[in-house]
Amino acid sequence: MTQERISEEILHCTVHPDRETTLRCNKCDRPMCPECAVLTPVGYRCRECVRGIQSGYYKATQTDYATIFAVCAGLTGVAAAIFSAINLGLLFTLILALPIGGMIAEGALRFTSRRRGRQSANIAVGGAVAGGLMGGVVQILLVYGGAVSRARVPVINFLLQSVTSDLSLLLFVGLAAAAVYGRFRMRS
Repeated sequence: MTQERISEEILHCTVHPDRETTLRCNKCDRPMCPECAVLTPVGYRCRECVRGIQSGYYKATQTDYATIFAVCAGLTGVAAAIFSAINLGLLFTLILALPIGGMIAEGALRFTSRRRGRQSANIAVGGAVAGGLMGGVVQILLVYGGAVSRARVPVINFLLQSVTSDLSLLLFVGLAAAAVYGRFRMRS
């Protein structure tokens, strides 16, 4: 009789029907395997229940996504152009890039009234990288404007070589983008 009872208790995961399990979601009582289980402060829940709860926190619209991209691109572009013009070196880049990236993300969050979506962090990083590299290009054009037009190499090649050879600028953009991503992923 105990053998029959044990076989009745073994269930199959709803996502992976080939896996036996005894674990259930504490919200919807759905059977789930350990791979599908998500540990929450109130116990294990299935991914669908967790996603449903998280959807209540994500309120961003398509306009917010465009705003996040534009603000991050603009602020990082200005910061990268200034940083490239000053050329403080690698040590100051390491020290200043992360706080500047945090301020850029905070500016974008405030501009959108702290509305975030599932892709806000990725869009913010894309804006920060695009804006940072464009800021470097603008700085090069301001400094070498006449030389670029007289160069024997195509303008695009000259700009790409100049931006990719500036290690301080690339490090600044990378660290600022990492800080932007971290700030957007942080719970506020």
